[in-house]
Amino acid sequence: MASSSSSSGNYEVFLNFRGEDTRKSFTCYLYDKLYEGKKIKTFIDDEGLRRGDEISPALLDAIQGSKISVVIFSKDYGSSKWCLNELVKILECKHTNRQIIIPVFYGVSPSDVRHQNGTFGHRFDELKKQFKDKPEMVQKWRDALTETSHLAGHESTKFRLDAQLVNKIVEDVLKKLEKITVSTDSSNGLVGLNSRIEQIKPFLCMDLSDTVQIVGIWGMGGIGKTTLAEAIFDQFAGEFDGKYFAKNVRRKSETEGGLEDLQKEMLSTILSEKLEVAGPNIPQFTKGRVRRMKVLIVLDDVNKDEQLEGLIGGLDQYGPGSRIIVTTRDKRVLEKFGVEKIYRVNGLKFDEAFEHFCNFAVKENHCPEDLYQHSWRVVWYADGNPLVLKVLGSSLYLKGKSHWENVLDDLNRICESDIHGIYDTLKISFKELTPRVKSMFLDIACFLEGEDKDFVARILDDSGSHRLDVLVDKSLITVSDNCLQMHDLLQEMGREIVRQESEEEPGRRSRLWDPKEIRRVLKHNMGTDAIEGIFLDLSKIKGINLDPGAFTKMSNLRLLKFYVPEIERFLSMSFEEQLSYSKVQLRKFLDYLPKKLRYLHWDTYPLRTLPSNFKPKNLVELNLRFSKVEQLWEGEKEAFKLKSINLSHSRHFIKMPGPLETPNVETKLLDYTNLACVPSSIQNFKYLSALSFEGCKSLRSFPSNLRFVCPVTINFSCCVNLKEFPQISGKVTSLNLGYTAIEEVPSSIECLTHLVELDLRFCKRLKRISTRFCKLRSLVTLFLYGCLNLERFPEILEKMEHLYRIGLVWTAITELPSLFENLPGLQYFSVSGCSILDKLPDNIGNLSGNNFESLPASIKQLSWLSYLNLEDCNMLQSLPELPLCLKYLKLRDCKILQSLPELPLGLETLHLWRCNMLQSLPALPLGLETIDLEDCNMLQSLPELPLCLQSLNAMNCNRLQSLPEIPSCVQELDASVLEKLSKPSPDLRQWHPEYVTPQPIYFGFTNCLKLDGKANNKILADSLRMAIAASLRLGYENAYHEKLSELRGSQIVLPGSEIPDWFSNQSSGSSIRIQLPPHSFCRNLIGFAFCAVLDFKQLYSDLFRYFHVGCRLDLEIKTLSETKHVDLSFYWHSIEDPHDSDHVILGFKPCLNVGFPDGYHDTTVSLKFFNKCYQNRTFQKGQKIKRCGVCPVYANPSEIKANTFTLNFATEVWKLDDLPSTSGTSDVEELEPST
Repeated sequence: MASSSSSSGNYEVFLNFRGEDTRKSFTCYLYDKLYEGKKIKTFIDDEGLRRGDEISPALLDAIQGSKISVVIFSKDYGSSKWCLNELVKILECKHTNRQIIIPVFYGVSPSDVRHQNGTFGHRFDELKKQFKDKPEMVQKWRDALTETSHLAGHESTKFRLDAQLVNKIVEDVLKKLEKITVSTDSSNGLVGLNSRIEQIKPFLCMDLSDTVQIVGIWGMGGIGKTTLAEAIFDQFAGEFDGKYFAKNVRRKSETEGGLEDLQKEMLSTILSEKLEVAGPNIPQFTKGRVRRMKVLIVLDDVNKDEQLEGLIGGLDQYGPGSRIIVTTRDKRVLEKFGVEKIYRVNGLKFDEAFEHFCNFAVKENHCPEDLYQHSWRVVWYADGNPLVLKVLGSSLYLKGKSHWENVLDDLNRICESDIHGIYDTLKISFKELTPRVKSMFLDIACFLEGEDKDFVARILDDSGSHRLDVLVDKSLITVSDNCLQMHDLLQEMGREIVRQESEEEPGRRSRLWDPKEIRRVLKHNMGTDAIEGIFLDLSKIKGINLDPGAFTKMSNLRLLKFYVPEIERFLSMSFEEQLSYSKVQLRKFLDYLPKKLRYLHWDTYPLRTLPSNFKPKNLVELNLRFSKVEQLWEGEKEAFKLKSINLSHSRHFIKMPGPLETPNVETKLLDYTNLACVPSSIQNFKYLSALSFEGCKSLRSFPSNLRFVCPVTINFSCCVNLKEFPQISGKVTSLNLGYTAIEEVPSSIECLTHLVELDLRFCKRLKRISTRFCKLRSLVTLFLYGCLNLERFPEILEKMEHLYRIGLVWTAITELPSLFENLPGLQYFSVSGCSILDKLPDNIGNLSGNNFESLPASIKQLSWLSYLNLEDCNMLQSLPELPLCLKYLKLRDCKILQSLPELPLGLETLHLWRCNMLQSLPALPLGLETIDLEDCNMLQSLPELPLCLQSLNAMNCNRLQSLPEIPSCVQELDASVLEKLSKPSPDLRQWHPEYVTPQPIYFGFTNCLKLDGKANNKILADSLRMAIAASLRLGYENAYHEKLSELRGSQIVLPGSEIPDWFSNQSSGSSIRIQLPPHSFCRNLIGFAFCAVLDFKQLYSDLFRYFHVGCRLDLEIKTLSETKHVDLSFYWHSIEDPHDSDHVILGFKPCLNVGFPDGYHDTTVSLKFFNKCYQNRTFQKGQKIKRCGVCPVYANPSEIKANTFTLNFATEVWKLDDLPSTSGTSDVEELEPST
């Protein structure tokens, strides 16, 4: 594999570098930030690709297919012929394909590269001597170095840290990719998009990173709203932590589950994980995660403000910098929701419209002279609507002049400018279609938009694929990810055509999709031979009692679908509930089904068989899920066209038709049926590709010696009474026997030479796997999770080159074979939970809870391993060199681990909780964000902390005497119970408002009893700076933006018994009551700084482990007409194992959304601190609070300076000379007392 990012296809970025110089350091970190961080498709080569003098085909394809090449010049770059040959090829692509090159000068200067001087030149001279007989090649290298060194790039000497250089390169790549995306719009037929993007950029305010913005895109159907939204999404998505694009919100919200399902899909996409949420209420924890993210959300085609309320709610649910874009035809929807920034999409300018039309009508951006006047008139009629121009242009492509004139005559008759005028214009293209293609267009418009292309082609027509291609060529449909898509305007036009067939009598129309109309037609037997298709959503009706002859008059019915849309919810119902959901009831039998039926889908079909007189000769697809059917029909029928049978969850089904009746079946889904035996004739289905018996509890055996001649997947999962491994052979590609009763995998498995996946999960009786297993040369994945009686894994006696993944979690395996050199392709190997495993192979993955003492050195060869869990490995003593791209390392409860190797540069999370013997740490990687050292009580010092660090837990590191400098990004620091700590390093003078994020800020020094008075005073003094920093950020947002995402506050805990002097309002005990200044000040209230002194002298840590402090905060606001109370109560961070000493808790609570009245009012603040202790799994009354204090904080926009405001802390003026001033904040000297 050349790259982990992809195995095939074009790339966005190609990395050209000298492996020995930077592969394991700078380049690995850069690749990780590009591919993993920003999801940019990036090529990084394997060393095995560089052989011989020529560039390998894989490298050549990667270079030619990339949009950008990042060339990393390092000291030894000039000594590598491969690097230089790649560079020559990269420059060729620059000249021929306009590929962008970004040079990076890492430890070398551009001048040295340009002139081949210095160390770089010395290395190049050594290479030049080796190729003295090839002067032409050497000159190409020289020219390439010279040309590239003149390009704008990045020099490492201009950055203090590699992380800063990497961030700059990633930012440069993103900007250039955005320009490439926009510049290719014209070639994709998106004329005029560039100018529209530039027009909407000011609405988006992308330079404001502190606020959440919502922007509406409004315009008529077909005008290009979705296209514009997609372009913006593609251009800016890389700048956001999470993103989501919801297409067709209007249509999806009308389905069962509607907005609820859309919201779950949105959250799952943003968080990059599948959320299992029961009911409409999203957990607060999940919402909190999204609230901490900068997200980009696009809601396309919204037609009700309730959809906005249900999907996005208030803007305070998203992190600062988030952007929400809504497209709609109805401006009132946006206005009602309070959207103020609304961009109206107008039609294309005439020259843009003319070019757009020509792109489809003549496949050029200009028009031949003989068609110029005709084209001009068509463009004039289209009035700048891109969809109309596209459809009309496609319909005129390769047509003669007379045809153009006929179209113009039709356009002359259409003079309306409303939506029906657009329909009539689009109908011109529809009228030109042949009858069968027209029928297919209407089928898609009424029933099949969004369905799989192959499925639609199969059920509609024996020549369906060809006719679909005609619709694509005519721009009436598009295909994306093999799914059919139709513009909503074209869909509405198609449905309007069907309605006009009979406006008053739906039974005389060709297609029925409206549940109310279908119910009326079926209930009153109003069907006619005009009806060709019925699609009924069973969730939308109360119930129908069908007459046995309900379909007798519908002789032309081709498509019949009665369906349950939320089938996953249906699966969770009991059998009785499922049957009661059968909304379509029959009186004993059904007389007739039309012989023209090609597609029959009837969930909860209520009868034992299909009608006896039914002739299924045209039937292609049969789906009778959750039905009462026992067999499809009595006697033998000819169903030669039948390709797919789905009878899953039809619990009475016992007999399936043979190959003589249905010889062309490709898929049989018989899950959870009552099938007890399978006939041996199953092997005679020559085209069978999928066969599933999942959950067939009556199935006890499978016919022996069956051979499948076509590639087929077979699923026996949950056949709990199946005891013997099937004796089958042939082209079986996937075999699932999970949750069965098999006891052995026999030697006959060697016959499955085409097997790619073997799933034996939770086969609890499985004891043995034959060594002939190694004959499965095509096998890629093997799952043996939960095989509780499997004690030994078979020896791998022959090479299995394709075996990529082995899962042995929760097995009884005690030893693994040593011959893992026969698995060269293995990348994932999991033995987590194998508690009696005491010997390791050379390739590993998740190894938590095992008893080994060391890991093999070859673990470093797992070059793409990103997650390593060694939790509870109590015997682990040391670690070898770790893989370069490791991101997550968990060593919790490795109690005798004494040291760590050099940590990978890309590591982001390091858990070392209760590594009791660990005495020191190596240098920490630049990108490390979280480090947990709790209970590492042998650690005496910490190395320098990386600038990106956000969380440091050093609780109970009893031997630590000091902390290193704390980076300004840190949001959580727990240094509790550091008994020897005397020099805390957190210096809050460095805190800028720009470093304050919506996450709660917590610094804990609980039980650090050796902190002297000077240290305590420093922390308490700096706490004011923390409150100021948070206040400045909030004040800026409050002053300049109407809506903001409120901070979660800050908290500091440390030993002490004094409240800082700057708290002007203090009181003995646990409560205090103050009067706020006049009403003009209240409107600028940002929040409150709090402080309390806690008495722990009577608290015994062996009884009380956790101590919670909270505050009941009530604002009583009185006006002349009413009194209202605002509850701002909150809990602070819990305190664990407090010692016999007083402690001070100090914090800041924002409160920006109180909503003070405009007129005269009085405000009284009442607050009472309370605490609880956690004992024996219950909360008990806590200890005494000796003193408390409160200080209101205000922000007033300054009338003197733009972008400044003053802060008022109660009645005292505090001059903090060292506090840095920043953009959008006042100098500290502007702090004024309140009056």
